[in-house]
Amino acid sequence: MAERPETKRIVVIDLAFIGDVILATPVTRALKEAYPGAHLAMMTIPLTAPVAAMNPYVDEVIPYDKRGNDRGVPGMWRAAKRLRQRGFDLAVCMNFALRGAVVARMAGIPHRLGYDAQHAGLFLNIVASSQRQGIRHETLNHLEVLMPLGIGTEDTSLILTPPDEARESLAAKRAAHHIPERGYLALCPLGSYERKDLTLTTAAHLVRHFSQRRPIFLIGGPAERDRLMEIARLAGLPPANVLGGDLTLPELAVFLAGADCLITVDTGPLHVAQAVGCRTVAVFGPTDPVVWGPRGEHDTILYHQPGCSPCWGRGKCQHSYACVGNTTARDIIRAVEEETP
Repeated sequence: MAERPETKRIVVIDLAFIGDVILATPVTRALKEAYPGAHLAMMTIPLTAPVAAMNPYVDEVIPYDKRGNDRGVPGMWRAAKRLRQRGFDLAVCMNFALRGAVVARMAGIPHRLGYDAQHAGLFLNIVASSQRQGIRHETLNHLEVLMPLGIGTEDTSLILTPPDEARESLAAKRAAHHIPERGYLALCPLGSYERKDLTLTTAAHLVRHFSQRRPIFLIGGPAERDRLMEIARLAGLPPANVLGGDLTLPELAVFLAGADCLITVDTGPLHVAQAVGCRTVAVFGPTDPVVWGPRGEHDTILYHQPGCSPCWGRGKCQHSYACVGNTTARDIIRAVEEETP
């Protein structure tokens, strides 16, 4: 175990995606518990900056546009300069990728903690093992980066605090999309790759069933809008109930906080829902719910695990994506109706 450095300014560098940044909440909580007077910043990609800004343990968000204005080695120097100007004395590099460690070293941050993966140890002076301690939830995996300092936390829950501006801007969209304040369902049927997705038939069946009982909305990103509209067409759902790219991430957090339940595959909104206390029914197939699944008392995981799962979407599927398809609309309806008032 390394000697724990004295620090007043900490930067957590997390250049991964929405779910990863949310699941890093316990790391930021543990750092605030260990250094209650320290200023804690988070460096993220622009997509996830609004998510980091909703983390109540984060005092400042520093965007790093690694695929845009900060692309390549010159961009790394620009990102490092932004860190150097802020005088951080401890950097915590969350990802297995090399980039965060290199930027921290370029910035001259005296204490640099991160994983030994991809030769990042050459740029760090406090190194955590990249060998995971068994199969367990990703919040616990993330906390392993702090082990060399002997820092941890008993509270591994997730939390996002949407800003008032998001509540106000969502209020302006409620009329256009007929979103009530409470009493509605959300369905997120599409993931980051095809093997995670519910079939269009299953998703349309769910929409037809639930829309007869309460308002239901289809959610997803801008790239998924056309497929969401196809589900709505098959189910006879008004186009206004399709929220494909219509909500910002803070607005999505407010929206899910008001939902009775989110029905979802393994994708970012699942973790947003967990962080705002929305009950979740999650359908898994090519990924492992032990690692990525919801953990709330009233949440439900549907996972008909074939022998080839988890495959994490790699390689040619030998079973026509049947791992998700083995979960029927009837299974999902039963899970939702068992708990949702």
